[in-house]
Amino acid sequence: MFLFLYTSRVKTLLRDKDNLFWTLMFPLLLATFFYIAFGSIMNKSENFKPVPTAVVNNEAYINNTYFADALKTASTGDNPILQLSVLNREQAEKQLESGEISGIITVSDTISLKVKQSGVNQSIIKAFLDQYLQTEKEVAAILKANPDAANQGLFNALGKHISCTKEISFSGADPNPMLNYFYALIAMACLYGSFWGMRNTTDMQANLSALGARRSVAPTHKMASVVSDGLAALTILFAEIMITVCYIAFVLGADFGTRWGYVVLTCFIGCVTGISFGTFVGSAIRKSEGVKTAILLGFSMVMSFLAGLMIGDMKIMIAQKAPILNLINPATLLTDAFYSLYIYESLDRFFLNIGILSIISLGLTAGSFVFIRRERYASI
Repeated sequence: MFLFLYTSRVKTLLRDKDNLFWTLMFPLLLATFFYIAFGSIMNKSENFKPVPTAVVNNEAYINNTYFADALKTASTGDNPILQLSVLNREQAEKQLESGEISGIITVSDTISLKVKQSGVNQSIIKAFLDQYLQTEKEVAAILKANPDAANQGLFNALGKHISCTKEISFSGADPNPMLNYFYALIAMACLYGSFWGMRNTTDMQANLSALGARRSVAPTHKMASVVSDGLAALTILFAEIMITVCYIAFVLGADFGTRWGYVVLTCFIGCVTGISFGTFVGSAIRKSEGVKTAILLGFSMVMSFLAGLMIGDMKIMIAQKAPILNLINPATLLTDAFYSLYIYESLDRFFLNIGILSIISLGLTAGSFVFIRRERYASI
């Protein structure tokens, strides 16, 4: 009997094209738009090319051997930042106008930069010149205080990069802030599963649907109907979320790390949370289906926004200003669970997120059970 109830409910829910769109097609479309918008940024470091730059070949440049050596260092080696051309003024101006180079460096009494427009390339050239001028100023101050510093290895020390910090990686993964948008998208899709939970409660309430009226007078035990409906919704939502995750990971190329068993567990807990949220709202609020849908949509979008769906750093800002919100927001917990699997070797943070999500889901399910048991309809 239970198997018949479960399979019948799955078939019924699969006919709901509106919910299928919002819980499957909409996340897939949004993920595609994210990839179009952020794909070039995600691969930016891999596609970096030296900035085409010209320096005017005049007498001041020829005599400034220190600056010439600095330009040579910046344009050669394993990771050059400049693609340098030494040109006369007329040639440099012509190439700048045609867009072949991003800036013209001119050496006179001072070092100046001419650009046609502002952008990333121009900022890189300016940053290089600022660093050189700052170093030149510091060297002049050192030589003024200690004229013998040049004989003590000052200029040799300038060619060596000394780092005062040490980079420590929690795992072999490279931090990528763009991934948070995809993780928050999956969290939003899990919360959209609340529409399935609300659909189940609507179809059980005699005062909201004709199907609910028929099911209320049926001889089937109410708890069997509730459990079979919940499992049917969970089956559909979990399949939708896994399709979304596979599309984002294997088609769009977003990295979820290597611990796919825990990724699947996170998706499953997220589905349970979304359905229990919808079931709770559907059973606790005595309003029309339209009002309940608005409540679910509003809460889902607000929680997804706070998790970083629209602003990537939002989760960090919340952690600094109101950290308690991150601990009670299911979307943030799901996003953080995915990111902790990707970036940390330890699973402590992951299990903390999963534990809190499980408690939230149990609380919502228990509340829904209380409200469903209290439903009574008068015989007329």
